[in-house]
Amino acid sequence: MSKDIVIEENIDWNRIKHLLVIGLIGAILILVGDFLAGWSVRDTSLDGIEGLISPYLTISDCRLFWSAILGAVGVPIAGIGHIGIYKLIKPYSRKYAKLYRVGILGFLAFGGAGVHVSSLAAAFFYKYMTAASPETALEASIKFACYFPLPLYVALFACWMILVFSHIKAFAKGFSPYPRWCWIFSMPVGTLLAGLIVVFGNHAIVNAISVGAFSVGNIWNLGGLLLMLDRAKENRQRSSA
Repeated sequence: MSKDIVIEENIDWNRIKHLLVIGLIGAILILVGDFLAGWSVRDTSLDGIEGLISPYLTISDCRLFWSAILGAVGVPIAGIGHIGIYKLIKPYSRKYAKLYRVGILGFLAFGGAGVHVSSLAAAFFYKYMTAASPETALEASIKFACYFPLPLYVALFACWMILVFSHIKAFAKGFSPYPRWCWIFSMPVGTLLAGLIVVFGNHAIVNAISVGAFSVGNIWNLGGLLLMLDRAKENRQRSSA
């Protein structure tokens, strides 16, 4: 048995369940915020970046505001659920648990008040720049995005990759009480499944789910592990017998 496994450490299953439930609520809040920002259709007469971001020209200020608030609140709440996953990995692998903890810290530091809010701020900026100066709106908005949201995106993506890597490796190698195949309940899988909806065309519901693909991945991650928690508990009891 690998010296990295600490099977004698107890797992508080009720606490883990509560953490996952709280995290799932947070992920749903983020998704609601994404739906508020993404529920619109693109202007097909525009090409490239202008076509992609054209829905933000028709979204009300109120929707942008509440989308930002829900993301800022939902991300730290969702992070509580990932603490539950960390606690499930820790008894089996300190190495992957430490990596997962780094990912959680980055998720909390750069996700809600960072990436989510600054992205909505960029959309707000583009909307009003277009109204004031259509000729320079796109250039000015791209510059704004490069100066402010983009560095946060880079930092969040790096931390997200650490989170995802440690999660998938730990589960696939059996460093958790879950069956190894439960690595599929990871954010990239859920995000990819949600992203595939773009094949259904330019519709409000499709665009909303596309904008919220990362949130759907988070719900897939936390919800799937919550659903399989009793199976994980049974596996733990068998291995400890």
